[in-house]
Amino acid sequence: MMKILYLVHQFFPKHYTGTERFTLDLAKQMQRMGHYPTVLTYEPSPEVDGFKKLTDKMLFKRYSYHSIPVFALRHAGPADISSVFDPAIEEAFKKLGLECDLVHICHPMWLSSSARVCKTAGIPVVMTLTDAWLLCPRTLIDSGFRLCDGPESDEQCMSLCKLKTKRRYEDAKLLYYMVDEVTAASRFLPTLFERNGWNRRFRTIPHSIDYRYVRRSRTPPEKKITFAFIGSLAWHKGAHVLINAFRAVLRGNIALKIYGSPHEQREYFQALLDVAQGDSRIQFLDPFKIENLADIMSNVSVIVIPSVYYENYPLVMLIALAYKVPVIASKIGGMPEVIKQGFNGFLFETGESKELASIITRIAQEPEILGNLRTNITAPRRIEEEALDYENIYRDLIRFSSSVCSSCETPLH
Repeated sequence: MMKILYLVHQFFPKHYTGTERFTLDLAKQMQRMGHYPTVLTYEPSPEVDGFKKLTDKMLFKRYSYHSIPVFALRHAGPADISSVFDPAIEEAFKKLGLECDLVHICHPMWLSSSARVCKTAGIPVVMTLTDAWLLCPRTLIDSGFRLCDGPESDEQCMSLCKLKTKRRYEDAKLLYYMVDEVTAASRFLPTLFERNGWNRRFRTIPHSIDYRYVRRSRTPPEKKITFAFIGSLAWHKGAHVLINAFRAVLRGNIALKIYGSPHEQREYFQALLDVAQGDSRIQFLDPFKIENLADIMSNVSVIVIPSVYYENYPLVMLIALAYKVPVIASKIGGMPEVIKQGFNGFLFETGESKELASIITRIAQEPEILGNLRTNITAPRRIEEEALDYENIYRDLIRFSSSVCSSCETPLH
């Protein structure tokens, strides 16, 4: 049985978006398969208490989430969110004394120094890229809120976006080529790296759904069509594009539900309220909980993913398809690999509210379209399948590694 250390930039219970869910579901499935997973994460929010001093520069907290042991780190003072490697993180990781047979980076932000320590010790490292953060700390959105083709050097990023990125470009490439295996859920994401000359083999492993959270639900009546946005209320997720489009459709048989936290970007949330202008058809609701999915999805006719950045393989897309709910998505990133125009959903040009409004209008006028789309939806893979793919990678890498660790939960000193 393998002792696996998962590194992720933030984690449950405070943080619960797609990458965190991918990490948790994979760790839980590995545990069911008889392995010993541990999560090492970073907690950026000072509101989360229970942290203790680990080193002069770092704090730590140990807890368990859904039976998975978790170690969380936090800087005792200010930190550079754009850095790839951090000596303070490296020192803290060594102090924790965690040992493992393999490291899996589920997101490279904050904790990549820990992976470098392990790699230096001969422990194999897998990295799953869920976004373009490694290429750019702004995930390829420049300071003018425009899509960026990618960095050419640290100097370019410092000049155009005023980022303090000294050595970041070189460090990011070092990590990229240092790890033993790189995976991504979409075929699109590797092309972003290839465009920037970062060429190495990627393995495509589509994300999956833990069907323990999927229960059969009724199909909403077509006389009242409910569109829904589920996700982070951050500019790059494009909720403003959706609300603008929805407001342009003057029909009474449609409704819009926005599920997301108003606390992530308060100014942006207020801007969304201003755009909605008190439209009684629009509801702003709390972030969804995975345990409540069946109740939420039983009242949703269409999921809209209006992202204005390079969306890779969003969890909400998989949730929708698992519940046989059609998706309208921006024609960007990895989503067109799954959503096919007029077959299992609709696509529109990124940021084009008018085009999205025309799709909403068509569905409002011809609700029978939704039934046709539902019949063409293919359910996403199961978590058991995704975990098996990773287990095979882990075994292959460990087979050629001479490092065998005694425990992933070595007591703290």
